Amino acid sequence: MKQTPQIVKDAASYLIEMYGDNFDYLGKYEGADVYVYHFSEEVTAGFPPVYLYKDGAVEELTGDVAFCFLDSFVEDVDEVDIE
Repeated sequence: MKQTPQIVKDAASYLIEMYGDNFDYLGKYEGADVYVYHFSEEVTAGFPPVYLYKDGAVEELTGDVAFCFLDSFVEDVDEVDIE
């Protein structure tokens, strides 16, 4: 698993303080490393924020924008197991 850069953690410091340091690396998008904050199962907080890290800068995507962005990383929606 790829280590989350400190600048991404700094951008999500408000989440880390409340819920802990929980990131997943998703891969690359247009040259940027993509990280998603992963809430624990006990937390109901809407769509998880997505962080794009490129050239020493970070961009945070939230809400519907984050959801649409995450959708682009799902390979086959029919294969997703929904309980």
